[in-house]
Amino acid sequence: MNTENQNRGPNPAQMKAVGLRISFMMALWMSFTLSIFGTATAERPAGMPLAPIIIGWFGSFLLSFVVSFGIGFVVPMGKVNAALGRKFHLTPHKITTHAIETFVSNLIYTPLMTAVMVTFAFLVLMPPDHTPPFMPMFVGSQIACFVFGYIMIFIAMPFIAKKAFKSAGIGMPPKP
Repeated sequence: MNTENQNRGPNPAQMKAVGLRISFMMALWMSFTLSIFGTATAERPAGMPLAPIIIGWFGSFLLSFVVSFGIGFVVPMGKVNAALGRKFHLTPHKITTHAIETFVSNLIYTPLMTAVMVTFAFLVLMPPDHTPPFMPMFVGSQIACFVFGYIMIFIAMPFIAKKAFKSAGIGMPPKP
C-alpha cells in the first residue's frame, strides 16, 4: 500500500524500510564483490587446492555480510547523506554529490569490512606453513579494498536505491 502523501512525501516508516532494504542489498553487493576481490588478490601457496579457496571465500562473504549489514542497521546513511548535503550545500542527483556520498559511505564501511576479512583470512584460512607478515597484508588490503570499494559503491548505489524505493511503492526523491 502506498501511503505517500503528494505534499509531504513518504512517511518515516516507509523511509526506514527503504533504508533497511538499501542496507541489505548494499551489504550483499559489497560483501560479494569485496570477498571475491580479496580472494582473487590473496597470496596463496602454489598448488593450493580449490576447495579451501572456495570455503575461504564463502566464510569471508558471510562474515563480511554480517558486519556490513550490522553497520547499515546502526548507521542511517540516508541521514548521514542528508547532513552532508546540508553542511556542504550539495545538490541531490549531481555527480559530485554522489562522489562525496560514496566517499563517506566507503569511509564508514570498507575499512571495517576489510579489517574483519583480512584478520579472518590471516587467523583462520592461512595454512600454518604459509603465513605472510600481517601488517603488510593488512595495509595492502586496506588500500586496494578502499579503492575497489569506492568504485563498487559508486556504481551500485544508484541502482540499488532505485530498486529499494520502487519495491517500497514510492518513487525516488525528485530531482531539483
